[in-house]
Amino acid sequence: MTELSIPLDREPRFVAPIGFEPAFEVRLDFEPVRSEQTPHGERRMRKIIGGSITGKIAGSVYPNGGGDYSLGRSDGVTDLHTHIVLRDDKGEWLYIRNIGYARMDGYQRVTSWVDADVRSDHNWVLGLFFVGVIEPLGEDSVLIRYAEVL
Repeated sequence: MTELSIPLDREPRFVAPIGFEPAFEVRLDFEPVRSEQTPHGERRMRKIIGGSITGKIAGSVYPNGGGDYSLGRSDGVTDLHTHIVLRDDKGEWLYIRNIGYARMDGYQRVTSWVDADVRSDHNWVLGLFFVGVIEPLGEDSVLIRYAEVL
């Protein structure tokens, strides 16, 4: 039996090159944060009260249709979990689920899953993987720049 030094699925000829293409930007506006201490850290909850989406998709964030549920851990890292409901300019609905991390040094990234009706103009998002970079815009707003992973 031949012993492989690299698992077959990680051999360079089986690994596709990775690239990124800008897809859209989402501005989120939040209610003030509510927090409580848990055994795992500080749980922070913020209701999304509005915002917008621009880029390959244009529209608005559905007010009170989602929220940010983060956990501030004792090591200084915050686990991010955000649910966003969007409506494009034509009335089509989309849903984004973000999972990611924020560190004390300003590093904030999310991986995102986007859902849309298969019959909509946005069915191109189905089955794709997006990465978002978060830019704080003040105490109660952020801008997330999403890129499609190619």
